[in-house]
Amino acid sequence: MRQRVTIALATVCRPEFIIADEPTTALDVVVQTGVLAMIREVQREIGASIIFVTHDMAVHANLCDRLGIMYAGRLVEEGPTAAVFRTPRHPYTAHLIASLPRLGDTVPKHGLAGAPPNLADPPAGCRFHPRCPRAMDVCRREAPPMTWLGPGHRAACFAAAPGGAS
Repeated sequence: MRQRVTIALATVCRPEFIIADEPTTALDVVVQTGVLAMIREVQREIGASIIFVTHDMAVHANLCDRLGIMYAGRLVEEGPTAAVFRTPRHPYTAHLIASLPRLGDTVPKHGLAGAPPNLADPPAGCRFHPRCPRAMDVCRREAPPMTWLGPGHRAACFAAAPGGAS
C-alpha cells in the first residue's frame, strides 16, 4: 500500500518526468503486478516519461521501451528493450539475461566469478574486466567508449564494438 500511496503523491502534480527507484521492491508478484499496472495507467493518463531503476529484469522486459544496463556506476549497454534482450552485446547484460529463470529450463544458473569492484578504488580500464569472460588486454588499460551497434543500440565493450572480438 505504501508504494501505491507514494506513486499517487508523486503524480498528483502531473509531472512530465518520473524517476521510479525500485518501485516493486519487497512486493509479492500479485501486488507487484497491481503496482506496475497502476504505474502504466498513471503514465497513460498524465503522459509522463518514466525511468525505472530496478534490478528486476522481468520488470524491464515487460514495461520499458528502452533499457539501460549499468555496472559499477557506469552505463554499459543501452537500447530498445527487445533488441537488448534478443541480442545483448555487453557480457554483463548477456549474463543478466542468461540468469533469468525460464519455464521448463532445468539448466543450472551460474553466478559471475569474483566480486563487484570497490567503487572507492575501481579497477583501471573497464570496470567489468576482472569478472568478464571476454576481457582482452585493452580492457585492463582503457575504459571502452559507448559504441553504436545498431539503430538506437550501443554498448561500452571493446569485444562488442565493430572489429572487436565478438
